Amino acid sequence: MIRKILLSFIITGFFVGADAQKKQERTTAYAITGMQKGSDKWTEVRLVDLQTGEEVQSVFQSSQDIPVLNARTGKPIVKKEEAARVQPAQTTEYRITDDNDKKKVIIIRRSEKESITIISNSSEVNGFGPRRVMVYNNPVQTDKPFATSSAACAYDKKHDRLYYTPMGINQLRYIDLKGKEPKAFYFEDEPFGVLAHRHDVPNQITRMVIAADGNGYAITNNAEHLIRFTTNKRAEITDLGAITDDPANGENSLRRGGYGGDVVADDKNNLILITANRHVFRISIKDKVATWLGAIQGLPRGYSTNGAVVEKGTSIIVGSSTTTMGFYRFDLNDLQAQKLSSSESVFKASDLANANLVSDKKKEEEQPATQETARTSNPLEGNRELNVKYKMGAYPNPAVKGGVINLTFNDFPYGRYQVQLMDLSGKLLNAENINVGQRMQLHLLQLPKSLSQGTYLVKVVGDANKDKVLVTEQVVVQ
Repeated sequence: MIRKILLSFIITGFFVGADAQKKQERTTAYAITGMQKGSDKWTEVRLVDLQTGEEVQSVFQSSQDIPVLNARTGKPIVKKEEAARVQPAQTTEYRITDDNDKKKVIIIRRSEKESITIISNSSEVNGFGPRRVMVYNNPVQTDKPFATSSAACAYDKKHDRLYYTPMGINQLRYIDLKGKEPKAFYFEDEPFGVLAHRHDVPNQITRMVIAADGNGYAITNNAEHLIRFTTNKRAEITDLGAITDDPANGENSLRRGGYGGDVVADDKNNLILITANRHVFRISIKDKVATWLGAIQGLPRGYSTNGAVVEKGTSIIVGSSTTTMGFYRFDLNDLQAQKLSSSESVFKASDLANANLVSDKKKEEEQPATQETARTSNPLEGNRELNVKYKMGAYPNPAVKGGVINLTFNDFPYGRYQVQLMDLSGKLLNAENINVGQRMQLHLLQLPKSLSQGTYLVKVVGDANKDKVLVTEQVVVQ
């Protein structure tokens, strides 16, 4: 009897322990959301279980009246309200047909400073032309924590703070999460970005993260400003300047539809930027260079990637501000997305944040050392084994003189490489740097126009070590 009771306790303990471990392994993130699922007003902060899609804890509600303090002095922020301004408006005519098939003139005025759209109808039938209208800008209480909504936040685990910035107010703020009730701190009168006005979309900050160096980094939509902020007592805000594209990005430029989205960090002091249209870039903080890694595949149609956090290793979880259908995960090594959340409906999120960093240590440990090129009479002989690991195809082959060879890279480890065109004597004729960011990638190798007929070698070498040949392909030029 006693044995049965002990066995029962052991079994019960096992399942309780397993259940506790399962709960501990769940991935959570701070999310900027609306008041309820489906809402598009980004004024609430929740801690969300990304597996279930449900709220774990309410962090801030716009209906709350929490203490708002100056981050430098600790003194209360004086309440401010933008005064409503009245000014004459320039009018623009747009002729449309309404539901009753009656043409009307729509008068729209867009303020240069506030981009407030005012619509006034006047009937063409009655002979009214475009009217001059008076524009009343709605006042905004800028001292409210989320006065103009936000799409950028970063969790500082060391100090238990959630840093963020309102989209229309270039000011760094954070919510102190240590106490029973949250408090908001503002870096008052310290520019955080270069907003020309509240609706200056290119210069709005929509991406923010705490990196491996303990500093926070924020990126404007147009990537013209990478802003660093320290999280210590003497916090410093520094505009590091513009992020540039890796030349190998080609048409996949960070500035070509690269707005919105979110940014996470790895353990090597790089940033991983996921744009709202699913493109992924690795950004070197040191060099401020963005390298395109590819586009996320397998997401539902219409799913914009607005929030991102690291799950573990190279797995990243994304959320959307356009749909409630769920959170998705993808791996940086293949960019293939799979649905994560079990719930049929989750909160729309303009941003996500946790303290996890991308780490590829396991992959580095398993990565075999690249072999040296064997020095034999046949230039291809020493690469037979390498051709098994690194698969590259070349077509058309034979190629037309002065034309283009299509090189296909299959299952190459993501990263930078150099493509070299050589003659059979080993003389280098041409070299191009490329970035491989997809499992199957195409590169167009332009042959020199002066190239004569004959047999040549296309070699792929590591970008860091030009002496190590990864694969060689023989091509014939006619």
